[in-house]
Amino acid sequence: MSEAEYGHRVCTPHPLLVLALINPSRKGEKPCGLLESPCQPGAVPLAAITNDRDAGVSHLNLMLNDEATVRGIYLATSDPGNKEHSDTSGQVYWLQGIESRDGVVLGQGQGIEAIFLRGTIPPRGDRADLVIRYLSNGVLRHFAECRIGLQRLGPYNWQRVNAYTGVPIKSIQVRTWMLGISTLANVCPDKAP
Repeated sequence: MSEAEYGHRVCTPHPLLVLALINPSRKGEKPCGLLESPCQPGAVPLAAITNDRDAGVSHLNLMLNDEATVRGIYLATSDPGNKEHSDTSGQVYWLQGIESRDGVVLGQGQGIEAIFLRGTIPPRGDRADLVIRYLSNGVLRHFAECRIGLQRLGPYNWQRVNAYTGVPIKSIQVRTWMLGISTLANVCPDKAP
């Protein structure tokens, strides 16, 4: 598969993503129109996600069809620090999964599901309210959560918004501590010292 320009970086679609788009899990559902791959114009960049444990970077993209209808979210992850596996991998999250009771797993470490996303994204709407739940203490299995908003600025133009301050979010930094995740910078409210 050829590479396509995506924003300011080159993106090679993950083979499983192409399969997911060609053969969606929900019966009777067609592929994503514009989204033959997440590198085409129907993938709207929302935020870059980094963490303080490695050099990996994930790019969160909203998937839209050719009528600007939201179909789901695509998370593309690369690890420039890993010379053996420097490829970009990706995962598609359909609206049905995001809107389920538990949401979808965005991140995991050492086989433990650590970051979840759930909420409602109206396919033709202008706003969405989501919740990111994260493992704050792995020993006690305690989770914390923060709200996050999505706002449509135009048919193919969306942004993530801090639900507490209203400020647009361009990046999310996962900050960890010995037993889990301490906070999601730019998303969660600052904790008092």
